[in-house]
Amino acid sequence: MSWMFVYALILAADPSTGRVQDPPRIKLADDGVSARRLSDWTYPARWLPSARIELDGRADEADWNQAAVERRFTFPWKQAPAPATEFRTLCTEEFLYFTFRVHDEDIVVLEQLRDEEDAVFEDRAEMYFARDDRMADYFCFEVDSRGRAFDYRGAFYRQLDPTWNWPGLETKGSALQQGYVVEGRIPLASFPALGFPALRPGVKIRCGLFRAEFSHDRSGKPVVQRDSIHNRGRRLDGPPPIEEWMAWVDPKTEEPDFHVPTSLGWLEIVQ
Repeated sequence: MSWMFVYALILAADPSTGRVQDPPRIKLADDGVSARRLSDWTYPARWLPSARIELDGRADEADWNQAAVERRFTFPWKQAPAPATEFRTLCTEEFLYFTFRVHDEDIVVLEQLRDEEDAVFEDRAEMYFARDDRMADYFCFEVDSRGRAFDYRGAFYRQLDPTWNWPGLETKGSALQQGYVVEGRIPLASFPALGFPALRPGVKIRCGLFRAEFSHDRSGKPVVQRDSIHNRGRRLDGPPPIEEWMAWVDPKTEEPDFHVPTSLGWLEIVQ
């Protein structure tokens, strides 16, 4: 029996008032029932063939002002204001350009990576693209504050291939006084090669926007290494970072998890 979604009957109506206290959240259960509610949130990616973007990690060209700014990033699993995050994309005849501008007063970054999968221990911005509503085949990249990308291919649920690389993906990063900027571009030709429709005005595809908002553990307590779905069994020599997770679309899961269809919205190419 395959893994699917069911809604947990938690935080339902208050019997004394009849009011719903909080929306129910989703848990994974091996019961073969699907009760997903996918988001219709849509980011309008501006079609701008004339855009002149130098890929340098700063995203300070005037053409970026013509892109829609997405700021609706939250902590789905924490009752606290989320630090500011801005996302933009522009689409030319050749590339889908993207950038995240991140406010972060405690950037977690490794001086040297053993391999690109060490990004699981760092602050980073993330994008996922799925070919269908079930995430039967999806593609991800996660970019740290220095512009280093960890890209991989997935199939629901969390069947990940970290050896896969997005063809032609380029990424850069730069520091801010209190944060960082990541910038990148994806060849448009890579989308149909991966089974997506060609990106042109009027086309939309499933997309997720996320942020790993980590901080240093300076408690001085004994280091406890724990395996989780997030670190994939990898270990650091020192204390692991304190993990918080931000999303554009609330996945509505009980525990932090972006690798679920409810984490996705739409990216639509618009004139």
